[in-house]
Amino acid sequence: MKPRTVCDIRELPSLRALSAWARTHGARVRYLGPTLEGEPVWGAVRGPVTRVVRGRRPDPHPTPLVWSSPLEDATAKR
Repeated sequence: MKPRTVCDIRELPSLRALSAWARTHGARVRYLGPTLEGEPVWGAVRGPVTRVVRGRRPDPHPTPLVWSSPLEDATAKR
């Protein structure tokens, strides 16, 4: 049986390189969210291939991390 690529994720060096890859492969560049360090991440997907790039500046769309305890939720439902 021939090996099959299920997922191929690689990081590119710049947003310009990601845009060029996306244009060549007919994909769209989309904002994916922040890293844990607060860097913005953009990506483009074409089939099983994903290319991403991390920004060097703080994330323009910071998302607050929110955690709620499952134990608190369980006691609130009683």
